[in-house]
Amino acid sequence: MNLRRQEDQRYLLSESVVINKQRLLSDLNAISRIGLGDHGSVTRLVFSIKELRSRQLLIHLMTQAGLKVHVDRIGNIFGRLNGANPKAAAVLAGSHLDSVRQGGKFDGPVGVIGALEAVRTLKDNRVPLPCPVEVVCFVGEESSRFGFSTLGSSLLAGQVRMEDLANAVDAHGTKLEDVLASMGVYRDNLPSLRRDPNSVKAYLELHIEQGPVLEAKKKKIGIVTAIAAPTRLRVIFTGQADHSGTTPMEMRKDALVAAAQLITYIEELCSKYSAMEKGRVVGTVGAMKIEPGVINAIPGKAELSVDIRSISGEAKARVARLVQSRAREIAATRNITVEILPIRSEEPVALDESLLPLIKEICEGKRVPYEIMPSGAGHDAMQMAKITRAGMIFVPSKKGISHSPLEWTDPEEICLGAQILLETMVRVAYEQS
Repeated sequence: MNLRRQEDQRYLLSESVVINKQRLLSDLNAISRIGLGDHGSVTRLVFSIKELRSRQLLIHLMTQAGLKVHVDRIGNIFGRLNGANPKAAAVLAGSHLDSVRQGGKFDGPVGVIGALEAVRTLKDNRVPLPCPVEVVCFVGEESSRFGFSTLGSSLLAGQVRMEDLANAVDAHGTKLEDVLASMGVYRDNLPSLRRDPNSVKAYLELHIEQGPVLEAKKKKIGIVTAIAAPTRLRVIFTGQADHSGTTPMEMRKDALVAAAQLITYIEELCSKYSAMEKGRVVGTVGAMKIEPGVINAIPGKAELSVDIRSISGEAKARVARLVQSRAREIAATRNITVEILPIRSEEPVALDESLLPLIKEICEGKRVPYEIMPSGAGHDAMQMAKITRAGMIFVPSKKGISHSPLEWTDPEEICLGAQILLETMVRVAYEQS
């Protein structure tokens, strides 16, 4: 028997039902070769050829595994294994395959391939399930191209309005709204992308931690309680481009100096807030465009991308207001103009409290050391939590490095995370069934 029932009505897998480590790691490596660049970096920006190739490979792997594959209009991929009742609400597990520029091989794919391996293992071992399980790969989790994160899961959860996309533009001036229109996604059919919450029993996501906590505390698994959310802005200072040699210092309208003042302010402000346990806020200026961008001209325009995050919605909102106010003060003092364009503002999300003790019990049963912790990074789980129960399982990141070719998680820890995901999926599938 691959499944046994305890007196308290819980169902536990036989110890013989274990993931195929070699298959999992082989598929993970195959995905990582798509978009491979210098020094082992990976670049698969959303809707790029390389990102599309990674999704094609996933579809192939799902089909090869005998899963029923569905791709929605935006490009989210679902691989379904039906249970005894095909019409019952499904347990979903997955993540994303798109990456940041010159990122690592584990952020996203660990969750997708880990979920695929979990479902393949259930199928290979003919584990009886009362309901369907689905592997999901969401489109556009990363904000690297358009500044808009968790795109696919947000659309699935019905959390996107077309006006939210107005300021989402990539480095080449391509508007996200135009890209979606080319795929047949318009203002009037956005609601059709939303999934019926009644069709989803729960969503589970395996992910690398992207931080140093688990490694520092020598814990193998992180059980996530809440996910921090971002407020993202484009701040554009416009001064006057003049000759760098002939314009006196007191007569300059240097947009870049104004931008530098704001960057310093963000660091100082968020350093102050980072010392607060409950209201901790982090702020980053991750990209900048300068015009005319030559050594002998005073910058007449400077555009910044600002990312402010916290697991406290109140603290995040306060910092965002202070940053915008300071930007206007700097512009007024320097007699230049500033335009502040909101890209997206989200609320921090608490994950499902009933899933936490379930994952904890599985770890304790396997004598796996775990840490109960929040996530400082955003994930698709934060959107799925708005339509269903959502839980996350972290595995350690070496030195806390992520979004870098130096990103690394030990293969054995990846496999352990996938095994715990597998057992969690079975336990959730049998809850109240």
